[in-house]
Amino acid sequence: MLVFSKVFVGNLHVLKRPFAVTVSCWFLIFGSLSALVSACLGRNDSARLAGMADGVIPAEVQYAIMIFSMGITLVAALAMLQRLRGARTVYLVWGVIDTAICLASVPLKMNVLPGTLMFAVICAFLYSPKSNAWFSPRKAANDARMTPA
Repeated sequence: MLVFSKVFVGNLHVLKRPFAVTVSCWFLIFGSLSALVSACLGRNDSARLAGMADGVIPAEVQYAIMIFSMGITLVAALAMLQRLRGARTVYLVWGVIDTAICLASVPLKMNVLPGTLMFAVICAFLYSPKSNAWFSPRKAANDARMTPA
């Protein structure tokens, strides 16, 4: 006879999503959506275009990078809420690439500092010990083997 007690016992202890992960993900979702709306509404803003003209990268390419970046952030945040570990890595890697692009192309490097600090804080929350435990594969699924009685 086979006993399935490990399956039931293992599933009784379900980790709740850490509050820091929830807040970080929703912050990223709202921030991405507001940046996308701002980018779409301010495409023809002369002050914004003048500021973007000072950069090394053309304004059209900057807009494309911004929309792509916000799309990645939005998808990664939604995936993190669904407990997909790879989404943290995607967010981290793209954030580092995006910061490097900004530092290489923005004339005033101090303008990159607030976003970089926010990125560092969110990454600290996403890679905290509680978050790591929540994102790790479920033990119950891995230990759900049938043992003879």
